[in-house]
Amino acid sequence: MKLFFLMTLTLLFASCSKNEEVRTGNFSLSPYESTQNYFKTSKRLVLDVIYESGNAPYTDTAIRENPLWQLTEENLVAMYLGRSVLPEIVVPKKLEDMREISVQNKTSWTVDDILALAQAHRKGQSSETESHFVILFVKGYFNDGSKDLATTVGVSLGGTTIVAIFKDVVKSTDTSTNPLVSRYVEQATIIHEMGHALGLVDNGLPMKEAHKDADHGPHCDNPDCVMYWLNEGKENVREFMRRFIASGSVIMFDEKCLKDSREF
Repeated sequence: MKLFFLMTLTLLFASCSKNEEVRTGNFSLSPYESTQNYFKTSKRLVLDVIYESGNAPYTDTAIRENPLWQLTEENLVAMYLGRSVLPEIVVPKKLEDMREISVQNKTSWTVDDILALAQAHRKGQSSETESHFVILFVKGYFNDGSKDLATTVGVSLGGTTIVAIFKDVVKSTDTSTNPLVSRYVEQATIIHEMGHALGLVDNGLPMKEAHKDADHGPHCDNPDCVMYWLNEGKENVREFMRRFIASGSVIMFDEKCLKDSREF
């Protein structure tokens, strides 16, 4: 995933002032898409989930018979606990609350392709008091500019509120012995990429204690944290989820990551 984060850094516009509008290609970024706004002025954080026909997110139940997407909600809430202002976290949990778009007839997705798709279909735009994130579910694979990456489950485009999940890779993590694994892999990937988008690790949120893996960009050095660098790849995130399921826990961030967001 090093190549991805090199690409992410080329898109990083977190230093924009409120009077600037950043553009990459035909895509406009709100000047309010920054960690400062997500944690200091935003009173509402909204996930807009958009999926290509035939590539819908999983929306059945998980631990304790709760909706799968409650895992994402509870992990986002956990990042804000203890802060003076706890924003309203809006996470859709039923498929009817997500938006289906037509088949895109693509199997290879570059950064520009993902940005263009988000631009064409996003509804909300971030403001000083509302943060709108787009989670795209598409068929195929992420292309890093030179090749398709068959083990990349999801990406977060740095400096934006755009996350893409590659459904073909998600499906390939399923096993005959535990068909629930791919569902948890999908949730873990959303949580991991939202962690990046919100500023973990040292990617906008300063570290209260050292826990950054210096060799792998904005990733935690704890293999039992969802922000560990190997927990982005297909095989390792599957193993992480097996341990997570066995633990019965619902929070995938470790205490150091949570401390960064809660005390920022």
